[in-house]
Amino acid sequence: MAQDGSRRQAPRTVDPQNSTIDQQRQTILELQTPVIQVWDGILALPIVGSLDTARTQDMNEALLERIVQTGCEIVILDITGVPVIDTAVAKHLLETVGAARLLGAEVLIVGLSAHTAMTLVHLGLDLGGVTTRTTMAKGLELAFSRLGLEIVRRGSALPPPALDRGDL
Repeated sequence: MAQDGSRRQAPRTVDPQNSTIDQQRQTILELQTPVIQVWDGILALPIVGSLDTARTQDMNEALLERIVQTGCEIVILDITGVPVIDTAVAKHLLETVGAARLLGAEVLIVGLSAHTAMTLVHLGLDLGGVTTRTTMAKGLELAFSRLGLEIVRRGSALPPPALDRGDL
């Protein structure tokens, strides 16, 4: 101890192993919530795996930051990779929808299966104000339409199939 009674503190050193672990944790968090700008005005958030309160909070923060950064008008939440939709997961999704709407973004939930749709109905949650589509492709089609965009095929991308003699 020093003469004045205060403790001397050892100089702090940066532990390279802890630094690496912190970087890996950050990378994992970013991979768990990849908010992708798929088109001007459209963000997509593919959700894979289960949702709990902590993950939903991270997901919401990442999404809301991207909405503010990009000014996107439409967000597509893809729940194809969510294995189980229960009351807690549905409420987390509704929180995400509500938060994004407060920032002026319209939210589409895509990736619903027949089983998921029936589960949500049986849970009795009010999804009346939520726009849904079964696939990402249908969600993108709706998003483009809402933004006044149209996808037009320039011509035949593939040559017509050759006919066999048996087809004649």
